[in-house]
Amino acid sequence: MEKDSELAQQLQEQLNRQDVGFAVKPITTCPHIPTNISSKVFIDTPCQECNELKENWQCLSCSTILCSRYVHGHMLDHFLNTKDHSVCLSYSDLSVWCFICKKYVINKGLEQVKHAAYVAKFGEEPPITSNIVIQQDDNNNNASASGSSSSK
Repeated sequence: MEKDSELAQQLQEQLNRQDVGFAVKPITTCPHIPTNISSKVFIDTPCQECNELKENWQCLSCSTILCSRYVHGHMLDHFLNTKDHSVCLSYSDLSVWCFICKKYVINKGLEQVKHAAYVAKFGEEPPITSNIVIQQDDNNNNASASGSSSSK
């Protein structure tokens, strides 16, 4: 029995050291989303600090293009230097991240820029559209988001 417990502990420690994927639960409300987001995107623009072409993000406050934390971290540096440019769009997977909330964000206010990025990246209209439905719990708090899809 003791050997089983030791083995379980060793396996758990090994698992904790691995960079294992996990489910991402984006938020649907974020007070940091800029009010006037430009729908202009610059998919093929390199990082404006290091000229890296992969894993770039666009600041949704000022449209600056900088690399991710997995490259040289210039978008994170941009946020740390500005403090209020916290929401950015990934050109890799077209997700939106808020550095202040430390969460991915899905929100109707982001649809136009995400649509423009999709068209710029893939050269065609997105195959489906998603309607965001915000579900509330018994206390009228935003509990989760779900989407329904329809073909265009």
